[in-house]
Amino acid sequence: MPKYTAQAYLSHKGKIVKPGEELELTAKQADFLGDKVTEVKRAASKTAAKKEEQKETK
Repeated sequence: MPKYTAQAYLSHKGKIVKPGEELELTAKQADFLGDKVTEVKRAASKTAAKKEEQKETK
């Protein structure tokens, strides 16, 4: 399941999620919550992240 960052206090699986904390949601759950969550974008791999970082420093 994709990970999301809470933008507001949420109740998820019986626990309180504070703004800035990560949680796993289905796409349907995230769509329902709207702007209360943002998807966490992960690099495809460490080597891809390193290449991207090198491009930014040049």
